[in-house]
Amino acid sequence: MNVNTAEIRILLVDDHQMLRQGLRELITVQPGLRVVGEADSGPAALGQIRAAAPPPDLVLMDLQLPGESGVAVTRLLRAEFPAVRVIALSGAAEPELLLDALYAGVSGYILKNDGVDELFRAIHAVMDDQLYLSPKVATAAIRNFMKSFTRRKPAPPGTVLSDRERLLLRLVAEGRRNKEIAGDMAVTAKSVETYRFRLMKKLGFASSAELIRYAIREGIAQA
Repeated sequence: MNVNTAEIRILLVDDHQMLRQGLRELITVQPGLRVVGEADSGPAALGQIRAAAPPPDLVLMDLQLPGESGVAVTRLLRAEFPAVRVIALSGAAEPELLLDALYAGVSGYILKNDGVDELFRAIHAVMDDQLYLSPKVATAAIRNFMKSFTRRKPAPPGTVLSDRERLLLRLVAEGRRNKEIAGDMAVTAKSVETYRFRLMKKLGFASSAELIRYAIREGIAQA
């Protein structure tokens, strides 16, 4: 899409009315941008997108939504409407949340305390088919990567995973939440936490991010 010649239609998704109102006022005065709807939850957002003709070009998605998380909603949205871009709005630059959001299909990730110019840079970047992380997010991600890289150990030679362990690895790498994994594995969410901890210990890893990298490297999941 050429952002210079087409109006960008935007849906705002956040459970705080004041934040949505502030975003609407900021966006409305920008040429080439138009807010076409607001939603305070995942189901409401998906309902609006399904009812729209055409659907919005871009969704500004709060990741900390009540009930179904913004990550889960993004995954559903992108599966049904792959042409709709999503920019994640988050209160924190937590590396694992960033990774979950990227695997769910976001094209951008910015913080709620980033400047307004950052928001507009993100909008135009993702609508030009680029991946955009605000500087604060990118810095946190790189620092976490370097930290995990220096302490990372390869899986012990000859490590053999059971079919159940490989399934857990694949589901984790796909960004599934514990509740979703529990349903696929026919166990409780608490059991998923236990299995994940045991698998990390078996492979010598300290985080879910390392599990995901391992799954991709070993061909258990796709990047």
